[in-house]
Amino acid sequence: MRAVRTGTPQCLSRTSEHPWDFTSATTIPRRSGTPGAEEDTAGPAMGRGACPGLVAEPARPSSSRMTLPRPLAAGHRLGPYRLLERLGQGAQGEVWKALRLDRRAEFVALKVLKSALASNPARMAQFRREAERGVRLDGPSLLPVYELSTCDGHHFMAMPYVEGTSLREVIKSRLRDGGRAPRHFLTSLEEPDYLRAMTRILAKAARALGRVHDHRIAHRDIKPANLLLVHDRSEEVYLCDFGLGRDLEVATAEQMRDGAGTPMYMAPERLLRALADEIKCDIYSMGVTLFEAFTLQRPFQVPGHLTSSSLPAFLVRTEPRRPRAVCPGLPPEHEAVILKAMARNPSRRYESAYQLAADLERLDVSREAPAARAIGKRQVASGQSRPVAPKDRCLT
Repeated sequence: MRAVRTGTPQCLSRTSEHPWDFTSATTIPRRSGTPGAEEDTAGPAMGRGACPGLVAEPARPSSSRMTLPRPLAAGHRLGPYRLLERLGQGAQGEVWKALRLDRRAEFVALKVLKSALASNPARMAQFRREAERGVRLDGPSLLPVYELSTCDGHHFMAMPYVEGTSLREVIKSRLRDGGRAPRHFLTSLEEPDYLRAMTRILAKAARALGRVHDHRIAHRDIKPANLLLVHDRSEEVYLCDFGLGRDLEVATAEQMRDGAGTPMYMAPERLLRALADEIKCDIYSMGVTLFEAFTLQRPFQVPGHLTSSSLPAFLVRTEPRRPRAVCPGLPPEHEAVILKAMARNPSRRYESAYQLAADLERLDVSREAPAARAIGKRQVASGQSRPVAPKDRCLT
């Protein structure tokens, strides 16, 4: 059984807690007269029997007199699960490490919806659709959902539990020579070894995204925070958090233009709320993730005075930096892959995530070019080389 443990809840959006974090998922404001995303409750129904392994009670109507369930704590039981440790919490709820007590003893991760949101039909519909997608998705680098259930007023889904760290935390650790998350072996590798390992890891992630697209599902929030790296040296990676995903066969045009996502990683056409090829948009987001993983910086330098509401317009009109302009030691072949994935014109991007994965797998990273030793490092006055965080407010 695999699962994910990180210093931050990777399944949860924390927009309300971090209003200035431009890497958190949010919703781009609609133009006047356009229906709001909060009204979206349409989508594949997930009542009893709608999907194998899922059991969910319908959301109860909102009531000012409704009694909220008691707060969760270690030792509490939710059906067959005993809560062991809270791994994190965010705007949508909590993630717990738990032990399944019946049939077989195994560790799982429980994603529990915040009780105050359970009476919101739109929030419950989103939570149930996320679980339905998770049941359909399985295979290498994907974390399936075992079940969706309700117990004592708490709505939750059960998933595998893996000891891991997000790619975002790995990048922060390399920049700051240590971070709050447990140290991953990637944080201490020399630059050529880091580049080779990261290339292999991201190729696996791209193939996982291709499998998601095979199910006609768009992830819509690809970013380093949603790539989880196993703590051992296996170079395993998991693509997670499908809370903003869409089923391409049933989603309406208005639903696809809801503006939900993390602006820093969203394709220009999605920032504009235009009709878009969601698969190409996911590929763009993966390209931004490649840029950040290889250079330890983001393609856009956001001015310090910029507000979160004006960020989408800034990203649309601003050309991203070239990877080798940010990191001269990056091999040209890597830059070419990033630029193709991040092409502003969707027709110039990779046709599929599989094509992106194949190009990553073909990259010749076996040679140690002298310049490659400068990747992710800056020289200090003493001549010693150590990671230094760039003056990019998005990374602070």
